[in-house]
Amino acid sequence: MGESNQLACVHAFWIVHVIVNYAKIVNIDRMPPREVEGLFMARFRELISEAIPQSEVEIVQSLPNAEVDFIVRAKTPSGPEFEFLVECKVNPRPSLVATFPAVSVERDFNPDGTVRRARSWVFAAPFVSARLAEVCWDHNWNWFDLAGNCRIGIPGLLYLDRKGNQPVHRLTRPEANLGSPEAARILRALLKNGAEAVRWASQRELQDATEPGVSLGLINKIVSHLRDEGHLAADGKEGIRMVDPEKLLFAWRDAYRFDRVPRVEWFTLLKGADIEKVLREMNRDHAPCVAWAAFSAAERQAPMVRQPKFWLIALDDQIDRLREALQAKPVESGCNLTVLIAPDRGYLAGAKDEDNAGVCTHPLQTYVDTWHAGGRGEEAAQAVLDRRLKPSWKQAVSP
Repeated sequence: MGESNQLACVHAFWIVHVIVNYAKIVNIDRMPPREVEGLFMARFRELISEAIPQSEVEIVQSLPNAEVDFIVRAKTPSGPEFEFLVECKVNPRPSLVATFPAVSVERDFNPDGTVRRARSWVFAAPFVSARLAEVCWDHNWNWFDLAGNCRIGIPGLLYLDRKGNQPVHRLTRPEANLGSPEAARILRALLKNGAEAVRWASQRELQDATEPGVSLGLINKIVSHLRDEGHLAADGKEGIRMVDPEKLLFAWRDAYRFDRVPRVEWFTLLKGADIEKVLREMNRDHAPCVAWAAFSAAERQAPMVRQPKFWLIALDDQIDRLREALQAKPVESGCNLTVLIAPDRGYLAGAKDEDNAGVCTHPLQTYVDTWHAGGRGEEAAQAVLDRRLKPSWKQAVSP
């Protein structure tokens, strides 16, 4: 039997083996490297066979010192030949992929100008998170995982995009919870000063900027996680540098649990101007304890969406005082005022008066709250991002 036929038999075995055993994979990082590589080969063969019907697929295992783990060639009778250089990692961080060189599709042409061969690079992992996929695509790397998720594209020739399949293995490293109120304090400190705070001399300096304060241990945990995710990078011996404020904000937004923020629903006969007077009186001579929030804050910071309902946020110990000042009554339906009860003072960090329209939450807090508030919240939040947050980040975050 020729070498190519032997290899084909081996790959056929792997396809059968993987299809039968995908559901049984638990800790893939404990499997022999050769077996793990076989899983990647089988899954990629399956994806390419789907993307390029009636193609002949050949898999070539790379030499020990090669730059990639294996090469896949696919050819159809009438179309071009595709060559995929596949790099596999078992437990990758986005920060690792961020160090990969940016690549591009290479094409060889026939005399008539048609594509004879197209060559592209592919990153493979047991499971590719949304952040890892984003970093891959930013560096022009195609990607796939063992769950069958993928994004494989060669402009004008091939495109396969699959998402939503759950991991087929157990993650062995703990993940930081960016959705907790404590983590939010750190993220606000990183993001709220825009371009002036893209660098921090040390984690202790970052700790001093959090409001309220958090432990240095939590700072270290969150910073380590954000480094792994490629949101932060080292800057000097102890310093840290933000890589892309907008993508870090999106990571916080996606983890943020707006549904867990306590709230009360009230009805009041007061109008907007009357509520503004109440806010000014309650916040007189001390740090804000109540502010416009969500849609109401967005309407004042970046007008886009108007609605009849009012939104406020207040500290827990101010709720009774606020209800009395607003002459409001709790209702089960027909409310025209929602008051979010801040889990800690950090939710009011950076709150300030917006053109004498009353104190509003910082645009960062406005953005994440409005995004999750339902209705046209995403549209209103996008306006806050475009008009208030992006200008504060207009200075490029240099390497």
